[in-house]
Amino acid sequence: MKCITLAVAGAAAIFANVAIAGAATKSPDSAMRLSQSECTNLWQQANPTNAKGLTESQSAPYVTDFKAANPDGDTTIDANEWMTACNNGLVKSSSGSGASPGESGAAKPAPKPMPPTDRY
Repeated sequence: MKCITLAVAGAAAIFANVAIAGAATKSPDSAMRLSQSECTNLWQQANPTNAKGLTESQSAPYVTDFKAANPDGDTTIDANEWMTACNNGLVKSSSGSGASPGESGAAKPAPKPMPPTDRY
């Protein structure tokens, strides 16, 4: 009876983890979306000289899709385009995690299940 209970509990834990992981992948941009203050801080970090815009290479550590973030198709992303891109989830922190430090944006992996024993 204990073996069946353990098997059911293990299956439930696996199913819950799959559901959590599926939910995290359904809306990647919402998981990666930053706050307005984070967007502004990253703009200032990416543009320390306060230039009118950032080139593709200058924005590469932060912008995941330069073409989508640059709808007018010129060679730079200006502050308005940056903020729109950031609000749409196209800007990430330079660490590449997609979330600022302290935020949990992904589900933790499930602990490994214990092998069954012959004890009753």
